[in-house]
Amino acid sequence: MRAAIISDIHSNLEALQAVEKSIFDLGVDEIHFVGDVVGYGPDPNACTRWVIDNTVMAVMGNHDFAALGLMDIESFNPNARKAITWNAEQMEGRCIEYLGSLPMRQSQGDLTLVHANPKDPEGWNYIFSLWDAEMNFPHFEGAFCFVGHSHQPVAVGLDGEGGVNLTPGDVIPVEEGFRYLINVGSVGQPRDGNPAACFGLLDTDRGQFSFIRVPYEVGVTQRKMVEAGLPRALVERLAEGR
Repeated sequence: MRAAIISDIHSNLEALQAVEKSIFDLGVDEIHFVGDVVGYGPDPNACTRWVIDNTVMAVMGNHDFAALGLMDIESFNPNARKAITWNAEQMEGRCIEYLGSLPMRQSQGDLTLVHANPKDPEGWNYIFSLWDAEMNFPHFEGAFCFVGHSHQPVAVGLDGEGGVNLTPGDVIPVEEGFRYLINVGSVGQPRDGNPAACFGLLDTDRGQFSFIRVPYEVGVTQRKMVEAGLPRALVERLAEGR
């Protein structure tokens, strides 16, 4: 089984379309989504419709939650507030209904999906350190928990003796007796210095997980953001991967 795990699309249709082509070329069996389909970018409805039509499991992200008016956006920075307000104003009925139906977490077999962290999904706290990861391993069952939220791809493994370590590289062997907490990065707004869209590929037949990077037409998304009047800082950061 080959499963693509995508996160943090953030209304970036060009990035999503490039990822879709890569997923098709890879012969993926299932697509799962780890939250934040809207926010920041210019195409909330098209991106939400894609998630509706193509994913097997999907969960709520904090920007999705905010677009529904379910949280106080004062905690967002001014650019993010302006973008999520604009996104919310564009949303179609079908897309609003779908976002409202998303759970905070979903599980299927050995896979758990949650946007921020499995310990407190609605707290929207980030997993930034090995200590953060260690505190979250007891809060999911199965071998894999996939998260997003920080937009930075990273994998942490828990061995059979309770040791927690980073698992470096773009291709990670899945070892028997290990459990994994993996941030699959961001499709629509990478923040690791690489502007290419990022997603995860779990291949259980080969016993490996891979981070896949896909270049896309950043300039097209940027022009659409400018036309929509979205903050210039959000436009510029796309080309810098930050």
